[in-house]
Amino acid sequence: MSSRSGGSTGVLVALVVFVVLTVGLLATSIVLYAGKSDAETKESQARAELNSFITSEERGRSETQALKNNAGGNSLFGYLVEQAAQTGDFVASDRSADVARMRSALALGEKDTVKDSMRKLQQERDARTQEASALKTRANDLTKEIDGLKDQLATAEKSREEAVSQITKSISSYRDAANGYRGEFDTAKAALEQARTDMTARFDGETTSLQSEIDTLRSERSVLDSRISALQSKVDSSSAKAANPAALVDAHVVGYDAKTGTVFVDIGSNRRVVAGMTFEVFDDAAGITASAQSGNRGKASIQVVKVGDTTSTCRILRGSGSRPIVKDDVVANAVFNPDYRFKFLVHGKFDVNSDGKATTSESDFIKSRIKEWGGEVSDSDTLTGDLDFLVLGVQPPLPSPLPSDATEAQTMTYTEQRNARELYDSLFRTAADAEIPVLNWTRFETLTGTVNR
Repeated sequence: MSSRSGGSTGVLVALVVFVVLTVGLLATSIVLYAGKSDAETKESQARAELNSFITSEERGRSETQALKNNAGGNSLFGYLVEQAAQTGDFVASDRSADVARMRSALALGEKDTVKDSMRKLQQERDARTQEASALKTRANDLTKEIDGLKDQLATAEKSREEAVSQITKSISSYRDAANGYRGEFDTAKAALEQARTDMTARFDGETTSLQSEIDTLRSERSVLDSRISALQSKVDSSSAKAANPAALVDAHVVGYDAKTGTVFVDIGSNRRVVAGMTFEVFDDAAGITASAQSGNRGKASIQVVKVGDTTSTCRILRGSGSRPIVKDDVVANAVFNPDYRFKFLVHGKFDVNSDGKATTSESDFIKSRIKEWGGEVSDSDTLTGDLDFLVLGVQPPLPSPLPSDATEAQTMTYTEQRNARELYDSLFRTAADAEIPVLNWTRFETLTGTVNR
């Protein structure tokens, strides 16, 4: 009986020990599992924080390995921060500048690059240099022409003096030979005096004509010299003005809503755009140049209806279904320039409304448009070296010859018409020689996006 009781006690003890060990093992497992879960959570947070700086795919890229090699013993983040600071210092003299501030410091648009801007400035500088060189050559040629005319004048003066001297000698010999023939001598003397008077008048006329030509050439040279000086100063200051201001691109189309016919361009109040301004739309800058030469219109004409800080909203005044407006088209207005005030000389009468009648009031309309769009209008009919455009109206007709019994009123009308035609032709010739762009109403309309009012 005691043996069976002892065996039961041993089993009970073994069972208790087993239960205790099982409970301990379970508790230990729970503690370890809780620790593992906490570690996995921290690991997940650490990975998420690391990925916010650089993802695992980015860490494996060759560019990342190259940056780590360039960083040397420094951290990749520290290396990139230093590179960004050096770039800001190099571009804008500001180590804390970001890309937007660097663009602002360099006056670049959203799509402009430093390389393209430098290339454009170099091309414009080279064009100004070539233009100034051509004008200097022209001025030198005119100087040679003036020197040649001076030589001709001196030769003519010498010939006149010799002729007068010969006539005087002839008169003296006739006087000595006609002591007994006073009447015949007086007649011969009168004839010789008349001949001398006629010859003197002829030489004086030639001298006056040559002097007039010299004065004209000097006037043209003065215009060329002043224009050379103006162009040289613009070359030295890296002016944004092109060889032909009419061919400058003013903005680009950044969006077009075909349903509403709304066009968006990338200039606004920051570039002196005002509501009501019109532009002509072209495929590219080459189209503007071709239009300036041929007078053909672009693919469309648009008008600004709303001005933002850096963009403007426009409506279509004239368009073509076969050539729709698309993104990155260029727009131009020969009068407008955000960085420079073009100077215009407007001369003559214009037929702006196409009614077949050229009037002075329509000339005033063109002048007011130029001023509204930021241009400057010359108050005189004299070409100056800083003139950018000559805008000529309808060419005045040549007056009909005066009748032999013309009245004073007819004579005054004839003189006014002749002077108007001569001034018109003189302005055109001088502008062509000075390489000043000449626009008639059609070309002005084409290059400013104007539609008949």
